[in-house]
Amino acid sequence: WMARFKGVASKYLSSYLGWRRMIERDGERLTPRQCLAGAMS
Repeated sequence: WMARFKGVASKYLSSYLGWRRMIERDGERLTPRQCLAGAMS
């Protein structure tokens, strides 16, 4: 399962995983507004 994270530094892994969870949760319903809100939180 770690192969999916190729090129992601461990320093940023928690942030990457958070974005990945949001994408998997919202999928096609994800809007630019939600992405911006996620980045600001």
